[in-house]
Amino acid sequence: MLHATALIEAYLPRPSLDRTEDPLLRDLHRAGALTDEVIADPTHTRRSGLLAVSAADGHVLDPSLSGTHPRRIALGAPTNSRAVAAFARPPAHERPAFRQNDAVARALLCALSAQFPKREMATSTM
Repeated sequence: MLHATALIEAYLPRPSLDRTEDPLLRDLHRAGALTDEVIADPTHTRRSGLLAVSAADGHVLDPSLSGTHPRRIALGAPTNSRAVAAFARPPAHERPAFRQNDAVARALLCALSAQFPKREMATSTM
């Protein structure tokens, strides 16, 4: 049995693009350049508050483009595409989180290579 004199409750607030304190997300959301996930069934529809991204490569869904934005990519818990089981039993290269990270890295490299000439990318310092 455990006895305590105090309880500290710690939680994260529910995700919400409407209430985000991040100025970039807030401005893009207000401009209609990104949206949150919509969950629907035959009788109900609700918004999850999670940033809607492509499950394949993390590109942000942009309603003003009626699809994904070619250069906006998001990853992680605030998105609707979260890979789970980073430490699952399969070999490391087959774990869902690593596969998702690899797909996002490929998408970023493709977006950069389309924007910058190869010569410029080769001489760039990061």
